[in-house]
Amino acid sequence: MGSYLTLTSQEFLANKKRGVTMRKIFVIALVLIGFTAAGLPSFDCAQAATRSIFIGGGRTESVWYPIAQALAKQIKEKSKWLTAEVISTAGITGNVDMVKEKPKEYIGLNSFSHIHYRPGHSWGEKRGTYTGERFIATGSSMTQLIATYDPNIKTIQDLAGKIVDVGRQGAANTPDHKAILEKYGIADKVKYVYTGFGGGAAKLKDGLVDASFMLFNHIYPHKYSKGGFIENLETRGPIYYLGFDRNVLLELREKEYATLPVRVPAGALDPKTQPKALWAFTDPTFFFADKAMDDDVVYEVTRIIWETPPEEWAKWNPIGEHLNETFKPAMPSLTLYEPHPGAKKFYDEHGIELKDLAELLR
Repeated sequence: MGSYLTLTSQEFLANKKRGVTMRKIFVIALVLIGFTAAGLPSFDCAQAATRSIFIGGGRTESVWYPIAQALAKQIKEKSKWLTAEVISTAGITGNVDMVKEKPKEYIGLNSFSHIHYRPGHSWGEKRGTYTGERFIATGSSMTQLIATYDPNIKTIQDLAGKIVDVGRQGAANTPDHKAILEKYGIADKVKYVYTGFGGGAAKLKDGLVDASFMLFNHIYPHKYSKGGFIENLETRGPIYYLGFDRNVLLELREKEYATLPVRVPAGALDPKTQPKALWAFTDPTFFFADKAMDDDVVYEVTRIIWETPPEEWAKWNPIGEHLNETFKPAMPSLTLYEPHPGAKKFYDEHGIELKDLAELLR
């Protein structure tokens, strides 16, 4: 019997260590209970399991950057496991390049004109082709037509023999502008000048070009204003507008040009110089990810974009007003683009139909 009641020195020390360990655990538990009772933060295992991504936002002065910031803020507030940081780039092309180079780390804002990254486009062949982009949700508009001071220029054909600014040399949207003039049969009858929208406005104002492709403000579906470029041009004199044929724009879109048609009602830009309805075109931007980006990440991003009301987006930029349930799932083309699998899963689970943006802007 005594052999069962007598402990060896090793057993005694082991029991002593276990007692110390149990006392430590007890003390730690009391401390944690005290923190909770005092309202102090406690460790949450779920908080440790976070995933971080980057959002390519373009230039800080662009319309896209604040929209990207708005998304990052919403992710921070509405996701339990995902965080995001906005990175400024050289522009939309910079956004695409970052997603292209780091497809599992970046999402961003893309534009329809960057479809020229695809094989068969000289623009993309020079930079290195890319086909991995996948749609998440709509972004901002880049709606445009041709502006001139000359009231005698009433149609695209009237530009024959004129000097026209067609965009910056090497920009993704310049091929679209040139394709339009070519489609109307005047490409070899026009003298091209290459600058961006701001440069085109400056040259038009200084009389160095006769006409220029020009941006104006557009909130989907049909809320328009002249915007800074045209308002500045009007300090010299009235501006007249050249529209396009919708079917021509649609035909070019099917050939992978960013010419999504937009109806501009009569007088929407100016009752005197735009007395008739016309068709402009937009090069829409959209949130996108590479096909290699984790489906769960894109699902979460899509959920947050969908659940964020337009009023919240509009706090960052007025164009956020059209980030509503009608336009969020509207794609530049249903045939030329694919949704990201993560985005598609969210839309399918919630009975949300992907739409052709062109049909909503008739």
